[in-house]
Amino acid sequence: MAHTAIATDAPPVPQDEGEDLDLLVAAVRSATGLPHARPREGQQALYLDAISALEHDRDVIALAPTGSGKSFITLSIAFRAAVRSGHRTLLSTHSLSLMGQMEDKDVPTMHVALAETHPEATVRVAFLRGANNYADPAKAIATAQVLLATDDHDLVRLASGLDTLIPNRADLVELGDVGDPGEFAQLVRWALRVHLTDREPGDRHTCPMSHTEDGWRAVSASSSEADDGSRFGVTSRLELAKDRASRADIVITNHSMLAVQAAKRLRIVTGGKRLGSFDLVIVDEAHELPAAVRSQGEAKLSGGILLTAAARAYRAAGSPSTLRSWMDEAEVIAGEIDDQLRPFAPHRHQPDETRRLRPDDAPLADQDIRVKVWAERGMAALESMTHSRDVTKQIRATSASDRLAQMPALVKEIGRHRSGWARWVEHSEPNENRRAWLVGCVKPVSVGWLLQDNLWTVLEEDGESRRLPVFALSATIPAGFAQQAGLNAQATAYPTPFARAYERSALFIPHLTGRDLSQVTREGRYGKPQFDVGRHAEWCTDQIVDLVRGNAGRALVLSATSASGRRYADALRARLPRDIRVHTQWDAKTTGTVTAEWRADVGSVLVGTKSLMTGVDAPGETCSLVIIDRVPRSPKNPSDEARVDDLVERLQLDRFSSSHLIYAADAALLLAQAAGRLIRSESDTGMVACLDLRLLKTQLAYPEITRSLYMGAFSALGNRFTSTDSAVEWLVSRGV
Repeated sequence: MAHTAIATDAPPVPQDEGEDLDLLVAAVRSATGLPHARPREGQQALYLDAISALEHDRDVIALAPTGSGKSFITLSIAFRAAVRSGHRTLLSTHSLSLMGQMEDKDVPTMHVALAETHPEATVRVAFLRGANNYADPAKAIATAQVLLATDDHDLVRLASGLDTLIPNRADLVELGDVGDPGEFAQLVRWALRVHLTDREPGDRHTCPMSHTEDGWRAVSASSSEADDGSRFGVTSRLELAKDRASRADIVITNHSMLAVQAAKRLRIVTGGKRLGSFDLVIVDEAHELPAAVRSQGEAKLSGGILLTAAARAYRAAGSPSTLRSWMDEAEVIAGEIDDQLRPFAPHRHQPDETRRLRPDDAPLADQDIRVKVWAERGMAALESMTHSRDVTKQIRATSASDRLAQMPALVKEIGRHRSGWARWVEHSEPNENRRAWLVGCVKPVSVGWLLQDNLWTVLEEDGESRRLPVFALSATIPAGFAQQAGLNAQATAYPTPFARAYERSALFIPHLTGRDLSQVTREGRYGKPQFDVGRHAEWCTDQIVDLVRGNAGRALVLSATSASGRRYADALRARLPRDIRVHTQWDAKTTGTVTAEWRADVGSVLVGTKSLMTGVDAPGETCSLVIIDRVPRSPKNPSDEARVDDLVERLQLDRFSSSHLIYAADAALLLAQAAGRLIRSESDTGMVACLDLRLLKTQLAYPEITRSLYMGAFSALGNRFTSTDSAVEWLVSRGV
């Protein structure tokens, strides 16, 4: 792939495989049900290469295309390490849904393979999710007390009281959209009862109750609010999960956990005493990890944010008159913060409405001590409430106190320059009846060193540091990934098992005609036509309808913006036959529900934006047409501009080349992921239609280096069309 930095192609599969492949072969046979099945060529080569490198404590970066069987590669390596060496493995993947697939399907398959190949061995596997993925005893008790209008703390009595209760909707308003009252009461009952036995994981993945986001929030807690359960005579599900992880040979988690540790230097996974030491780290969907670290490290502060924290604390303390002067001081500090950010603020008419701070800029320099003293006074007022018998009051006070404790640190982070971090000031959007505030922002941009120092390197009991070997793999590896991830390796590409499927499939990129030019451009500088994204969306609408009609539905339509996506959905609903149903990410359902309904309805259409460009898996005819309206390139923004500056300074590149490596490379990665929705099995065929007229060599074309990078996302597709009529004809010829 053109967008991927590759060292070499994978070497041929060795003929003498010895015993190294026994677990992988057994797993493949168990999964397929075929007694003579063998690992695919790329799957076997990657597995053996990774074992060889990791046994010598070397990092591995692998581009393993969709269909490579990555889960069995990673799990077989982890199981092998446990059986052969007694080594412990930390395995991380991007999403909770992928963790769920491993828990429900892949790990049980590996245990079958282990029993066949090493019947005397036992390998313990534990799953560790973030705090808010577990039922929390304090939150469940507090919500039950509200529903039952009681101050009882006994979990058994509270659960029994909810057996037949159907709450009044009016009593649930403060909890948000909790769904059906009766179902919500049973969710709370479940969240109480799981704490009565150590056999129940009590996590969201295993929760049998239907629930909404707000409903789950009412029985779970953030990491700062989480209760260990000891005061109620139980063990919280989070602590129970940590206990299991500490005893496990393999701990499976997600990138958010790794990112928190890397960005905030909290030893919650590697290098900490709670989970014990690890010998190996495996990162699946590894391309997502640097962005996760940047996201977890981002922080913001404004006068409005400080006032919100103050108001929460004031209410949690019971709105006492003794805190009135404290609230007045909060108003003064908030105003001063806004005034001190103003010299660094952009003009409202600037396109991105942000301005990056220079190394010597020091906003809020004189607020450090004042905010610290103010926050401590508020926390002292909340101290008694954090031990209240009323669990709801206790939770609110603890949460408010934790938020106040963050304020002084935010002032410091906004106020001081740190290498590898970006700082900027932006305008907040004014809410109804509320003023707009200036917001100071800080975010890590060069995260390789954060991963290297805070995650991959651990301190041993003897005081010596040790670098853990890391196996990173993904179907898409961006240029510069090794540096972004703090790894000492180059990427190796492995063959796709779906080469024939790609060869049978097609790519459609419309050729620019004179008529098209007038419809997708506006007059730019010196009278030169300039691409107009708004007019392009109008032009795309007819193209999308014609293509989807030609394919009899069975399509995934991906838009660069929500506004354009809604336009396409409306047009499809109005102009397609009534038996072709159109689903969208804006339907009043969860994304998971919408995609499941689309997947089950083979002739239907799903319309969405960037969130559907990854993670949507629909083998077969359901997704035989993928339409992308234009390259999903992010607009100019302070965070990415800081990444550009980092490359300019560190690699001595010119600004165009650095921008190309950030904006264009990120867009190419997402474009490749979007195109990858088409082929999910060896029998799949279909068409990717990218309606971005700038991808072909015309007067509107991207700069050649950028255009070539984007086109790399489609390099495997065998048939090429530039005419709408020819593309539609090809779709029709496929039949249903």
